[in-house]
Amino acid sequence: MNFYLPIHLDGGNRGCEAITKATAQILGYSPQEIIALSKNQELDNRLHLGDFVTIVKAPTTSLTFRIHRKLRSILVQDKAKLNHFSYSHYYDPFLNQISSDDVMISTGGDMMCYVNNEVIYTNEELHKRGVKTFLWGCSIGEENLTPEKISTLRHFTKIYARESLTAKVLMDLKLSNVFTFPDPAFILQPEKCELPAAFFRDVIGLNLSNFILGDFSLNTPFGSEVISLINSILKDTNLNILLIPHVFWANQDDRIIVTLVADYFNFNPRIFILDSDSLNYCQIRYVISKCRYFIGARTHAVISAYSTCVPTIALGYSIKSKGIAKDLELPENLVVDSKKCHKKCLVNSFEYLVENENQIRQHLMNVMPDYIKQIEGVGSFIVD
Repeated sequence: MNFYLPIHLDGGNRGCEAITKATAQILGYSPQEIIALSKNQELDNRLHLGDFVTIVKAPTTSLTFRIHRKLRSILVQDKAKLNHFSYSHYYDPFLNQISSDDVMISTGGDMMCYVNNEVIYTNEELHKRGVKTFLWGCSIGEENLTPEKISTLRHFTKIYARESLTAKVLMDLKLSNVFTFPDPAFILQPEKCELPAAFFRDVIGLNLSNFILGDFSLNTPFGSEVISLINSILKDTNLNILLIPHVFWANQDDRIIVTLVADYFNFNPRIFILDSDSLNYCQIRYVISKCRYFIGARTHAVISAYSTCVPTIALGYSIKSKGIAKDLELPENLVVDSKKCHKKCLVNSFEYLVENENQIRQHLMNVMPDYIKQIEGVGSFIVD
């Protein structure tokens, strides 16, 4: 029996790296028995994912394929059929390696929070062949549900929800194949690396994304709140600010945002940028663990802060942030919904974080061991 991970994508999103490495640790099988499809094999090798899984390079799109796809887009108006054609080209060579004795693990995390996509395609193709399929460490809100998603949720052998709010959404669909465990990345340990220059004094780590800002711009409602927050930190505290990119994909690149922030504040000497691109996930976790406070948009950056007991504010825009914070019994003040943020909401949450720093840190230290221990149950989830 082998385990196949078609939705690994690649470590250009350090969250994908984290999920795949943690999943391999949880499974406890050799790298030869865990096979992951990668859009960027060279990067994944640099991140040492090959120590955990066998990395299979995804097919490239040839000129012939691109022409064929363009012609189809002109002749076929049904977007679902067009996507099916593209998914077939990309995923079928990988899926065709999977036998009925194998297991497919769909590691997309929050992929079901977005439009109908390849999670559905890969599951349906394997369901037709009687292959066991697990939706792994997922989040999905009621507002994200579509008829196609509901149908494929029923076709997964088992569903591993990473927080209780998602589990409730799935239970409300009368699904009987749902189990709840913390996100697999909670089990990963920080990997020591050289700290950036910011750490000559206390540091607040700040991770931002275009999703929470609403654009690659600070000229948005939430961008104004971020500016207010940074102004407040510079004026009212002695903290250095370390901007921490966590995703490097085109159209999602956090480095664009952090450069905008640094430029807006005229490269203030108290604002630093972490060279995250040169670090793997666990090294970034080590840097985050040394911060006095952390504020983050990317779920797996926030998980690094939680798991190392750093007082943290999650900048949420979906069910996942609220669900994880709820399961950790954290105050609602520590999750800021970027889509519903009123004036000074971020500054107010930061002030709450500072005022309650010791209690929050102690609470995380108290709950984290038992919370992480829950992940041990995933092993029996796999084999039962």
